[in-house]
Amino acid sequence: KIDGPGPTNTPDTMFHGAALVAGAVMGAAVQRTPHGVAAAPPPPILPIPPHSIPSNLFPPLASGRNDVHGWLWLAMDHGAGVSATSEAESDPDAPVTELKGWFYHHTPEFWWNSPHNFEIMVAGTLKLDHGVTGLPLAPEAVDMGTEYVFTPPAFSLDQLITRKATSFYGHFTNGSFDTKQYYILSNGTLTVDAVPTVHYLWDNNHTQVEPMPQQAYLSYPRAGPLPASNGAHATSTGNQGLDDASQAPAATLSTAGVVHLYWLHMLWSAPDYDQIVHVTVDPASCVFQHGDTVADVVAVGATFVTQLQNHVLTRLHEGVHTVELATNASHGASDKTTCTATVLREVHCVVMPDSFAKCPQVASVENV
Repeated sequence: KIDGPGPTNTPDTMFHGAALVAGAVMGAAVQRTPHGVAAAPPPPILPIPPHSIPSNLFPPLASGRNDVHGWLWLAMDHGAGVSATSEAESDPDAPVTELKGWFYHHTPEFWWNSPHNFEIMVAGTLKLDHGVTGLPLAPEAVDMGTEYVFTPPAFSLDQLITRKATSFYGHFTNGSFDTKQYYILSNGTLTVDAVPTVHYLWDNNHTQVEPMPQQAYLSYPRAGPLPASNGAHATSTGNQGLDDASQAPAATLSTAGVVHLYWLHMLWSAPDYDQIVHVTVDPASCVFQHGDTVADVVAVGATFVTQLQNHVLTRLHEGVHTVELATNASHGASDKTTCTATVLREVHCVVMPDSFAKCPQVASVENV
């Protein structure tokens, strides 16, 4: 699965990041199968750690998983998302040369020997070689409209995960393999500022992976990365070289009024669906439990659970939904914080395990 060929005029040095020591990553001790793959754990009690990687991952994180890895751009608001030098705030039609945003690994796969067997979200800054007009800049743009993807030439996903590689040169395109259109807007350099989410995907062909009973989504505020909060993240240990949300730069976000969020469907076992939706939540609609606060609602990687069946045909869809917030403070409790979320648009959705087919139309509007 390739989002497009890498640019031919790439710099000699493709990776510019400082080499950070990648220590042992978190994960309970697990047994290996005859195929060498770690045996899958049962479905977790939410939330799971932001960096969920088996301690004896095979193949281990080193310089492997080398392939072309695309990154789906999710725009951030002005101030967080657009360089002051772009003049986009004063003139929305001015060419934009620098974008900040969430960039999602486009797209993951479940196969144990796939170079794409991780669900990853990063925060980054994309500097374009040429100014681009007509981009869906937030907050003026209601939604992304289509998929915008940054694709460098083949590189080691392991090195991005361990933060040994933090800068990549490639194409920024309108469209990708799963859209009707695909054309290059500009070449540019993506600098990865933080890696708040890294989840290893278990292969059903070689392990017994129980389905995730809940339909869960990980949240990323359109206003940009925020400090860690009371309970939105489970604590991970031994993750040297990986960034969690507490290490991400803070952004100004008012706690009053509606907040815009990108929600990523949490992948667990195939068959599954790789989906991102744009939602709004009014914190005033939330009924807080266990000391949860607005900070937990808007935290990077906050985990929300719907009342819908965890199936592609009943996935989260446009409309108003009641959702639960899973935090450390409410870990395992039945009475969780509840909020009202409005889904504005489905940004992206493909069917797993290989992410080639587009998601079918939602077949049920029950339990909204």
